[in-house]
Amino acid sequence: MTSVLEPITAIDSEQGLWRGATWVGQINEADLGDRWLHLVDGEQFSRARLLIWTKGRPRGFVEMPVTNATVDGDEVLARVAALPPVVASAPLTAFPPISVVVCTRDRPDHLRAVLGALSRLDYPDFELIVVDNNPASGLTPPVVESFSDMPVRVIEAPGKGLSIARNAALRSPGHDIVAFTDDDVLVDQSWLTNLAARFVEDDRVACVCGLVPSAELLTPAQSYFDRRVGWARRCDAAVYALADPPEDDCLFPLRVAQFGTGANFAVRRDAVTELGGFDEGLGIGSPTGGGEDIDLFVRVLLAGHKLVREPSAVVWHRHRRTAEELETQIHNYGLGLGGWIAKLLTHRQTVGMVLRRVGPGIQHLRGITAVDQSDVLDTEPSLDGLDRRELAGVLRGPLALVQARAAGRNANPLRPWKSFRALDFRRSQMWGDPGNVIIAGRLALLAAVLGAVGSIGAIRTLPTAVLILVVAAFMLAGPGSLLLSWYPHLPTYAVLPLIPVVGLAACVVTVTGLLMVNVYHPIGVLLGLTLATTAGGLARCAYLAQRRAVGVP
Repeated sequence: MTSVLEPITAIDSEQGLWRGATWVGQINEADLGDRWLHLVDGEQFSRARLLIWTKGRPRGFVEMPVTNATVDGDEVLARVAALPPVVASAPLTAFPPISVVVCTRDRPDHLRAVLGALSRLDYPDFELIVVDNNPASGLTPPVVESFSDMPVRVIEAPGKGLSIARNAALRSPGHDIVAFTDDDVLVDQSWLTNLAARFVEDDRVACVCGLVPSAELLTPAQSYFDRRVGWARRCDAAVYALADPPEDDCLFPLRVAQFGTGANFAVRRDAVTELGGFDEGLGIGSPTGGGEDIDLFVRVLLAGHKLVREPSAVVWHRHRRTAEELETQIHNYGLGLGGWIAKLLTHRQTVGMVLRRVGPGIQHLRGITAVDQSDVLDTEPSLDGLDRRELAGVLRGPLALVQARAAGRNANPLRPWKSFRALDFRRSQMWGDPGNVIIAGRLALLAAVLGAVGSIGAIRTLPTAVLILVVAAFMLAGPGSLLLSWYPHLPTYAVLPLIPVVGLAACVVTVTGLLMVNVYHPIGVLLGLTLATTAGGLARCAYLAQRRAVGVP
């Protein structure tokens, strides 16, 4: 007897495959009774990878040789017997409503495929939210309209960046549990059921990450990436909490690859909103190019919540097929990692945590990159050197994060000001929203702070070096920031060099005018300029906040 297995993704029989291509599929252990397993479209393959399901849970992967599109069923059984046993999960009896979020940017074909897979979910109570990260193109709404029989809606997030798109979904009305996935995946039918089970069994769980195995391994680039990632094959469940760290992990909670990845996770809306949402300075579409998912996972743990790795919640991911696409992705991974580490080093709660883990962290990074890729590199030599590209990204990551912050991207965009609400110029605006006043408000606030700092220069008893420093900081950035807050739509590359020029010009004009009317006293002029700048900055912030409060852009 022969069983027939379908591949996870359709295979173009006319596409030439490299010699190391691997057929990818799945099978339930209870169905392994036949002598032979026939692989659909498996004629060009010499090996296969099968995800084995047992009692509704993934037991593990087996790698098998393929001959004439056929795999030996007895050999599969023998290899399955060597996998760790699994215990069946209790049937889910409560089905909390879930908002499923798919963020997309001008990839209608990918979006159509993932919506098709989501339409086959076995979960009884969910809604679909498609976040269009480039509404100006008009490519997304027609795809969504073709699924009118589903509970799906589109929201717009014009600001470029995955974090911004995800935050737009969080601030949109929806259910308490929010599941995130990408537009280049295929979700398992029981994905939501298995995610929901972990939230139902423990109210302290704020985040659940699922398994993200490779959906296809057709090219050298896909195989290269598959060997590098740590979240694609682990089939053991785990619960993480800062109060109960794993005894065998000296990197916890910073060994983020063991948690999961941004293509497959769910959160409690209230918990993540309280944390401030996703960092706008991290993630695809931002200057750092990635890292928003690992940043959120660690922040969830640092806030005292539980994070769960649940491998039965499966989302299959299609990796980049070409070397050029993979090079960009690897470099962005490095940028995101470097930016995220820089962020950790600027926070009191995490700086010591990072410094104590520098040695083990370097050893860990060396271990995950020390993978035999000789067969891949023989076929695709252009993949050689990706480690160096990733390292270059890590080193440039801190600067990329600075660029993101300078552009107005907030680390906690969903966290409202708990005090001084009259000066809260942001008022739930997202970076990139039309008519947003984030840059204007930040410049005004900076002017107010520098005005206060500059006034210290009137204290003549301070050391000369301190006086020079505070007065110079005020003159170079205080008045210029205030005046340019009225021109927030100038590009960042123009605003930054103009701030000191405009500031110095304002100081020179003021002093010159006072000298011409013979009204000049150094301390008096300094206090007048600094107090005027501080008052002007606070007034500008209050004005912007008042306009936002009444809905005026």
